[in-house]
Amino acid sequence: MKPPSILPLLLAVGVGLLLSQWIQPEPVQAESDGGRRYVAVTGPYQEGVALLYVLDQQTQRLAVYEARGGAPNSRKVVHVGSRNIRLDTELDGFNDESEYSFQELEKLLTRRGVDVQEPLGVSTPD
Repeated sequence: MKPPSILPLLLAVGVGLLLSQWIQPEPVQAESDGGRRYVAVTGPYQEGVALLYVLDQQTQRLAVYEARGGAPNSRKVVHVGSRNIRLDTELDGFNDESEYSFQELEKLLTRRGVDVQEPLGVSTPD
């Protein structure tokens, strides 16, 4: 009697691992310096390329960098751009294609008895 071949099993495991990588995106990583000044977030962009977002919480400026890996002669970090986001964070919506606009959601929650003033909380009945 011939022993069963392990090749089909190995092939099935390999295909399963490849599919799981394709279906599940890589997680984004965030680091903070303990509530002080900077917050950094990285995420995959392309094969061998990651984006690094650095937020200066004191000046409200965002800097974006592209980091490439690979062979020693192709590794580099490129400053893609920077922006003062102070006014950006004051907008209720911009290029927002959500189901509800900020104003619509505010009206809906107010009708349901939610106190929509910051910080959000449920209003108590009188």
